[in-house]
Amino acid sequence: MLPKLIRNLVLGGLALCQFATALASELPLAAASGRSSYVLADSIGLGLQLDKLEARLQARLGGPSLINYGAGRSITHAGSPQDKSALASVAADREVIAKASVIIIILGMEQREASFADSQQELMRELKSIAPQASYYWVDIGATISVHAANWSARNKIIYDNAGRLGYSVVSRYKAIFGADADPLNIQPGQNFPGWSTEAGFGGPGNVHGFDAELSLAIVAALDAADAQAACRRAASRRSYVLGDSIAYGLQMDGLALKLQERLGGASIINYDGGRSINHRGGQIEKSALESVEIDREFIAGAHVVVIVLGTNQLEPSFAQSQRQLLQALKAIAPHARYYWVDIGATLAAQVEGWSARNKIIYDNAAEMGYSVISRYKAIFGPRADPLRIVAGQDFPASTADLVGWPPDNIHGAYGALSRAILEAVSSGSCAVAN
Repeated sequence: MLPKLIRNLVLGGLALCQFATALASELPLAAASGRSSYVLADSIGLGLQLDKLEARLQARLGGPSLINYGAGRSITHAGSPQDKSALASVAADREVIAKASVIIIILGMEQREASFADSQQELMRELKSIAPQASYYWVDIGATISVHAANWSARNKIIYDNAGRLGYSVVSRYKAIFGADADPLNIQPGQNFPGWSTEAGFGGPGNVHGFDAELSLAIVAALDAADAQAACRRAASRRSYVLGDSIAYGLQMDGLALKLQERLGGASIINYDGGRSINHRGGQIEKSALESVEIDREFIAGAHVVVIVLGTNQLEPSFAQSQRQLLQALKAIAPHARYYWVDIGATLAAQVEGWSARNKIIYDNAAEMGYSVISRYKAIFGPRADPLRIVAGQDFPASTADLVGWPPDNIHGAYGALSRAILEAVSSGSCAVAN
């Protein structure tokens, strides 16, 4: 398969080199920092090398760059031409890795590990023992061969779910190929890359290699976003406050407070209570959301970002009226904060009609009440899911009903997906938040 790949890339080689040179001249100057980068990859790394990603990274970061690739390799199994697994390459490249400020991993397509999650953890542990201060990125799987798509979707879920715990950011090859609305957790079996025909030799319709320039640009864009966020943190730390019910408890357990501190540079508090609503008390701290606002008044007054995760517990006589009351109370304390409301993502069959109606209120009131909506429902079920029409009794992907004795459903879970959606939302334009 490699000769075909190389031929396709070489045909556009002159144009790509010209494009890379032009791109480099437009990138922010980074020579002063002199940061080096290391890319550890399977056969996708060859395409990136031919696309001059090393030169792009050198121009972007100001330091040397190395792509270590092996066609057909996995984390634990050797590929060619090096005849080294990813783990063996880490041992061989230890000196280079130790100097790297940015490490990019493109592995997972070759399904040869007994446990991909365990091997992924082992690889990250080895890399971080050598380069603990580096910024890490993992590229998701963008290939679409029909006979492998389901397993690749499952691997992408592991890649996204483990990002926070293992300490890396995800760069989406799948979205780089198919667009921002494409769902890497639901790879479309046999779908050819735009304008391409099926790549022979892989047992079914679809593609594996190609669109290297698009992935290169996505990688550089991820570095740009990270640098912009770091500059934002240096300019002024931003405090965040999350007010919610049992879903907020799940976010606390997922480490969202720490993630917000790392992303925004300021202190973060998650105030949660299982079973509570805006004006009814829950079962843990026994405070309604409105009561918690008064208790946390001092912290809220200094908050730049406020995230609200309420509405699942249908206890208010009028949700819209209670929503207005809560936002008035919050904005009287922190008028310059940026506000976000998380929609309802639960699917309990007996309650979805009410939850869909509440989501409509959440979306309809956003502009008038001055908040942005973060969709838990889309974070769980994908960008095409409709939070105004929650599917009754639909289990979360790879989950079963989470409340024994209740109808088919899920209420709790998928916190990693929601944490990522929140972090993405609050990071967007965060430098514009009032100080």
